[in-house]
Amino acid sequence: MNIVEVIGVEKVYRTDHVATQALRGVDLAIGAGEFTAIAGPSGSGKTTLLNLIGCLDLPTAGRITVAGRDVGQLSAAELSDLRRDRIGFVFQAYNLIPVLTARENVEFVMLLQRVPEKERAGRAEAILREVGLADYLDRRPTEMSGGQQQRVAVARAIASEPALVLADEPTANLDSTTGAALLDLMRSLNEEKGITFVFSTHDRMVMDRARRLVSLHDGRVAADEAR
Repeated sequence: MNIVEVIGVEKVYRTDHVATQALRGVDLAIGAGEFTAIAGPSGSGKTTLLNLIGCLDLPTAGRITVAGRDVGQLSAAELSDLRRDRIGFVFQAYNLIPVLTARENVEFVMLLQRVPEKERAGRAEAILREVGLADYLDRRPTEMSGGQQQRVAVARAIASEPALVLADEPTANLDSTTGAALLDLMRSLNEEKGITFVFSTHDRMVMDRARRLVSLHDGRVAADEAR
């Protein structure tokens, strides 16, 4: 079963009467349980593609389905619900809420889902223990290292039990040792829980750990290799 289907997708950005084509007829299917990296140089379209899959933007042309939903047919409210309930995000800059503790950051999406307080607190604590942060439950982002903050971001991404986790350059701000540990964590979550991970990256370490490598060049799929 495919979690994501991208069919003939194009994306054009227009500013001051200048058109820039970021994607040119991209076709891509992501199956359930994949651990896939989308790679390419700066300007190749990889972040644009990830944003479209994550329903953070809409294509200029073509069709995208996520978890069986045609995103082009959804209202703004329905897109918001799809992002909240079916997609987890891990960003390069962590994007944690600075005034909240690690536990509260992980609980946040579940709060939006109206998960009862006791259940979300227990689930958040269990997930943070699982990612090696049992001693950091009540620390705020400024009291944690970059690697610890990114682990909180991963815990938050999986707390809502999404069909898909999208990670945009998740190792970019980490040293190689911390980045490798984070990738090993996500690989374990993929193997043990069947969570589908899709990365955008130019980091060779991410590419080497992926089971599938999709290479973009000038907005087109240049190669698609099972590892």
